This record gives sequence, structure tokens and C-alpha cells, in this order.
Amino acid sequence: MTELNEQQKRAMEFLNGIAVVIAVPGSGKTLTMTKRICHLIQQHEIPPEQILGLTFTRNAAKAMRKQLKILMEDISKRVMLSTIHSFCHFLLREEGFAFTLLCGKRQLQFIGEILKDLRITGISMGMILRELGLAKNNLISVEEFRALYETDATMQRLADLFDEYECRKKRRGLFDFDDLLLETLKLFEDEEFALNYRNEFRHVLVDEFQDTNPAQLEIVKRLLGEENEETSLWACGDDWQSIYAFNGASVGNILNFKRMFPQSQEFILSVNYRSTPQILNACGNLISHNLRKIDKELSTENP
Repeated sequence: MTELNEQQKRAMEFLNGIAVVIAVPGSGKTLTMTKRICHLIQQHEIPPEQILGLTFTRNAAKAMRKQLKILMEDISKRVMLSTIHSFCHFLLREEGFAFTLLCGKRQLQFIGEILKDLRITGISMGMILRELGLAKNNLISVEEFRALYETDATMQRLADLFDEYECRKKRRGLFDFDDLLLETLKLFEDEEFALNYRNEFRHVLVDEFQDTNPAQLEIVKRLLGEENEETSLWACGDDWQSIYAFNGASVGNILNFKRMFPQSQEFILSVNYRSTPQILNACGNLISHNLRKIDKELSTENP
């Protein structure tokens, strides 16, 4: 599919302000998002450097870059397309932050040392990584974590580890992936700093919005700032495809989008190009049991 249908065209041609695009599976949202970038540059003469496209995974960013290159050749290099974490990493480096990323085996060894020093046993590494990540992505401090679980002995020991983990990282100049978000948020508390980046990236596009967590949502909101006639936020996703709650994602970010941004427009891409009517009917019957959802009809032109 290379040509856009009427639903996709309306979503793509949206210019300034705030829009949420609800895209069912197989509805061509990546193509729509890519063509929107082209439309901003070609039809409205927006400088490519003022466009920021944020995706959920590096593979998605690469796929969009590849598609954009086909449409715009060398101009595509001037558009920033990245994951939110990569964007935060770029921003922190631009601002002169010196740090080493703590991830993978090194992070496991780092936590293992703390467990040994604090003589904490009976808590799995998987639980530690999950709970620390959930707390930080939900903007919960060590003190708030302690208060939340004041009657739970296991979680209090985890709070001790959380506290020591943060202190040791700070002393050694280490950031984990969650710190990339939190340290960026701290920078955005400075209004002059925030204004500089709002002026730099006037048109922000966010893919897979249903998989964003509270920290990522705050970064997007601070990038947007106050309503401006020459800027836009274009968020694309689908509440029916939210599967990353275990990793801190909040489906409420897309379910409550119109409540957070009352002035926003909503576009729905409901045509599925991938599946048959029988599959869509089965999916529709299953998802109808969801208590919290954005109502939409799945349809396809396939036989």
C-alpha cells in the first residue's frame, strides 16, 4: 500500500495543534506518519530539523527512516527519528552531561553487589528490575516507595536496595535507562531550557502512544508546552494494542488523551489491510468485553 485512503489523508494533512490518531492493526499508521512528515516539509515548508518523530523501538525508528528515505532521499537525514530514550540520551549529551549507561550484565552485577553488601536475600533479580523500573517510570521516589509499602517487609527491603542503588549510581556517574527519562524531565523544569527545545522541535510525532509510561508522557507534554499556533503534537496508537503494562506502560495515556488535551482532534484509521473479515470479527467479539476502550469498528476490503 503506497496511496493513502481518505481516513489516512485527513490524519496526515492535520497541520497545527494537537491530534490523536487511533490506528487499528494493519491500518498503515507508519505510512501515514511518514507521509505526514513529507507533507509538513513539502506542502507547508516546515524545516526538516523542526520535526521530531518518537517511536517505541529502534527497529520501528529504522523502518520509518527507511520509508522516509524512499520518499525524500537525503532530506530525510535532517529529520530526527528515534526512540524516546535515544532522544533523551541525545539531549543530555547535548547539554554536557557526562555519564556511563548502566545496563545489561553490568546492571545485574551492580545490583548483585548491593544485595550482598546489604545482606538482602529472597528477592529475585527479575522482581528487583521490574519494581525499580515501575517505580521510576511512574515518577515514584524512594520515600514514596517506602510509604506505599510500609506494611510489607519484603518491599521495605527492596526500598533499602532502591535507596542504595540510586546513591551508588550517583557517586559513580552512572545512569540506567530510566534515568535518561528522569534527568531529562528535571531539565525541562527550567522554563528557558524547555522553551529552547520547543522552538527547536515545533512538530512532534509520537508512535505507539498506548505504550508510553507516565515519565514519557510528561516529557511529551513539556516538549509541547503552552498552546502555540505554529506547533503540533501528532500522537498515534491504539488502546486495543496495549500490551506493555508489565513494563510500566499506561494505556490511560491514550484513553484519556482528549481529557488531557480538550482542544485536540481525533482521527480513526479503521481499515485493516492485513486480515480477513473472519479474523476481524473474532477480534471485535473478543475486545468488546474490554471495560475501558475507545469505540471503533474494524473493517477490511479483503475477501
